[in-house]
Amino acid sequence: MKTASPVARPRRPRAMTFTPDAELKGLMRADFGAYVAACSFSPDGETIAYALGDGRLALVEAETGETEFAAPHTGAALCLAASPHGFLTGGDDGRVVLTTLETGCRELAAFPGQWVEHAAASPDGRVLAVAVGKQVVLFPGPDFAPAPLPELQSAVAGLAVSPDGRTLAASHYDGVTVYAPPRPGTPGNRLEGAGSNLTVVFSPDNDKMALATQDKSVRVYDLAQSAGYLLEGYPAKVRCLSFSSDGGTLWTGGERAFVGWPVGADVDPATREATVFGIFEHGMLGAVAAHPALPLVAGGFDGGVVFLGSASRQGAAPLFALESHRVTNLVWSPDGRRLAGGSDGGPAFFMKMA
Repeated sequence: MKTASPVARPRRPRAMTFTPDAELKGLMRADFGAYVAACSFSPDGETIAYALGDGRLALVEAETGETEFAAPHTGAALCLAASPHGFLTGGDDGRVVLTTLETGCRELAAFPGQWVEHAAASPDGRVLAVAVGKQVVLFPGPDFAPAPLPELQSAVAGLAVSPDGRTLAASHYDGVTVYAPPRPGTPGNRLEGAGSNLTVVFSPDNDKMALATQDKSVRVYDLAQSAGYLLEGYPAKVRCLSFSSDGGTLWTGGERAFVGWPVGADVDPATREATVFGIFEHGMLGAVAAHPALPLVAGGFDGGVVFLGSASRQGAAPLFALESHRVTNLVWSPDGRRLAGGSDGGPAFFMKMA
């Protein structure tokens, strides 16, 4: 592992601009010509970042659609997290990079021969973290020098930080390790969870955590009690999870429809039943994002269609399609006024909703 001073990568493609959709007001489209691995808004909502499979990072002005490119990675950019300090990315070149439009690309660490597949950052910027193999690495300010945490029993398959920045979770085989608070040298507290655990997310109220598993199920934890339970019955592996703004519903993929589970403390797990609506026969729901304030949920299906669902009406309607490509990610701006996402073939979008 090594650290480096701020560097500007020499490969910096020319700027481009998203263009308005001819039929749907507020929709802006672009084609990056590369897999969109991740998408994120800056904490102030003014910039949208798209991490691309050719190593570029597209930085988009949300108001105008004007786009600048940075080139933080020589291979593929694999993960992305937004913070007030900039956009944190990891790649298959083993590099961890922090990027802003003002300062360019700053390499924080390099792990030659390894892939950096997971990144997480707290909204206040106190926590910056990545996963490399069996290890979680923190980058505490102000110098962001890498601080590896004790090695875990198996490779990290998911990484997330709670909205308040007080808890970091790393999923792995047979469980999830929780760092509360995430500090250099902290061993963490392991919660049991049999099998291979993948994507991990926190509820907005910081009280719950959910994991997608390899065996077509979802595991939910009550963090106050360190207790968990399974949600099962999916026909396919669940690739995406998102809690509603009040933390009472967990939206999941793994079906040809929107699936929302009641996960509030007042619901008996033994009698818990999912709400299912917005059935789409042409592909699985592969990306889901609950609105940060309203009872709405966006979903992207493998057929490329993006839907907007209403939890209160238990219905969903298609918004548009990304040229039959699989939707890989969806994200709302912090204020809920914009929705952004991308696909496996390069088409990407953002849309002003109000």
